Amino acid sequence: MKTSVVSTLAILPILATVSAFEIADIYKKTLGNSDCTAIHLTEGRILRANCVKPGYGSRADYNLDLNTCFANYLGSLNHVTNGGFSGSCAGCHMDGTKLICECLISPESGIKHNEVELDNWDLIQVNDDILTCGSDSVGLEMRGTGKAARFFTA
Repeated sequence: MKTSVVSTLAILPILATVSAFEIADIYKKTLGNSDCTAIHLTEGRILRANCVKPGYGSRADYNLDLNTCFANYLGSLNHVTNGGFSGSCAGCHMDGTKLICECLISPESGIKHNEVELDNWDLIQVNDDILTCGSDSVGLEMRGTGKAARFFTA
């Protein structure tokens, strides 16, 4: 009995330290950790969501034209400011926080299926009253025809 009481008391400081590291609401700014619901696309490019405002706790409706965030390079979506991906990608929709599109590689090569998890990048940020594209240091590596793009952080 003595040992279990001592063991319990020994672990209490560890539990207190771990709970102190929970992320404050003001820093919960991505699609996944801002408690966003009703995430969907309109016009194949306008991201819409209802999210908790970081630091406020109240909910708000947000939208972002993803043409300002992505470009289509050889059939792969890449993070490029004002990339205008929707001109060469079709059938775009959301599955949770995942953007799914069919993008043109070239007229001769056809199309390529793309699935991009927007929350993994921390690319889409919830900031007070607007959704924004995150840092330009986050993106995809551009590669030659026949090679898939992959995520990287510069």
